[in-house]
This record gives sequence, structure tokens and C-alpha cells, in this order.
Amino acid sequence: ATEPEDSKQLENHISDKCYPCSICGKVFDRPSKLERHKPVHTRKPKTLHQCKHCDKSFTQQEKLIRHQNCHNRTNKHPCPDCGKVFNRPSKLERHKRTHSKKPKVPHQCSYCMKTFSKLNKLVRHKRMHTGERPFTCSVCGKGFSESGHCKAHEKTHEEQPEKPHCCPDCGMRFFKASELRRHFRSHTGEKPFRCTLCESCFSRSEGLKRHMRSHTGERPYKCIICGKGFYSRQDLNIHGLTHSGEKPHLCPVCGKDH
Repeated sequence: ATEPEDSKQLENHISDKCYPCSICGKVFDRPSKLERHKPVHTRKPKTLHQCKHCDKSFTQQEKLIRHQNCHNRTNKHPCPDCGKVFNRPSKLERHKRTHSKKPKVPHQCSYCMKTFSKLNKLVRHKRMHTGERPFTCSVCGKGFSESGHCKAHEKTHEEQPEKPHCCPDCGMRFFKASELRRHFRSHTGEKPFRCTLCESCFSRSEGLKRHMRSHTGERPYKCIICGKGFYSRQDLNIHGLTHSGEKPHLCPVCGKDH
């Protein structure tokens, strides 16, 4: 291309962008683009309204006023029941409902003062102290403190499959391997349950549990007649004979009751 031709192309290129902004000098290739640009110079900047009590700022005056009210409020609504003070009547009314709600009254055991959320749980617990066994086996008459235990016992009278676990020492058979292991300790003398406070050991966890009460002083089995407490139900039952006058033990030598 010749020099005059190059000069003409440059002029055409420059003439493509011939709409400059009169304020900032920015050039646009179309009048519509320039018109869209112009309002950026006439738009008012956002004014931030600063709270005089804290660092918060707001774009609208109304929001600032609403916010500042939280600084102007005074705590002047005390609760008549507990004295707690609130800055709004609505908050006080909401709080007052906490006093009107009826608290859950726990059911307390008169023997050991233990509490229960439900009455039926307390009734079941009390049988531990009284020794009451209202559920009796329909086959043999054995008594139980809970119906579930009674039903489980009654099934033992039904025709049972052969007990698969046999003791190699005495031939006694058991349904569960755990029952056999527990029984086998009577032959081996093993006592895996050790007291953490003394050197006493026991073959069963129940024995350790009873023993621990001698350290803690807990006597959960109480006589309903005199209130005396005992470590185990067996001790309570023996004590109960002193009130009934019953003498179930017969001397094989002299025949005297004890």
C-alpha cells in the first residue's frame, strides 16, 4: 500500500471513535454508548449515615433512626417475680411465661429419695426396697417384681430344646455359652471381678456390686416396718422374719425352730 492510502485508513480508524465525553475525555464509537456513560458524572454518591453511639453506618436516614432507638432505650420493665429487667414490654411478657409454666414434679422414693420422671418407674423401683413380687408364675407360683421377668420365667416351663452347652466337669447343661462360663467358675474358683478399693474378688458381677455397698454405705433394701436398710434383698428377707415371728429353719438334731 502507498503512503496516501495508509494515511486515509488511519483517518477512517480515528473517525470510528469520534464521540468523546466532554467531562472526562473518554471516547466512544457510538452516540448511544456516550449517552449511557454520561450519567456516571451526574449520579449522586451514596451518603453513609453514621451512628453517633457506635461504628455502624446506614445508607438510609430512616434505618439510622431506627437503629439509634436501641441506644436510647432504658431498661425499665422489671419482672415482678424475679426482678430481671427488660428494655421492651414485649420481652417482659415473653419472659413472664417462663414463671407460669408448671415445672415437672418428680416422683420421689420415700426409702432412698431417688426421683423418677414417671410414676410407673417409681412403683417398679419401690419393689426393690419392699421385696414385693406381685407377678406370680402360673405354673409354679414363683413371684417376680416385674411382669416381663415373670413371662420370661414361665417360658422355662414350656418344652425346651436340648441345652447345647455342657459342663465338662459335672455334665450340667446350659442354653447359653455365657451361662456355662459363669457356672464353670464354681469348679475353677476363678474370681474375675475385683474390687477397686480393696483386694476382694468375686466370681459374679452381682457379688461385686453387693460388696461395693460396704464401701459406699448404700443400703437400698429397706424394711417397710422399721425402716432399717440392708445391702442385699436376702439380708432384708432374713430381717423380715424378726417382725413376722416366722422360724423357717428346723434343727435336725433337736427339732427346734430358728
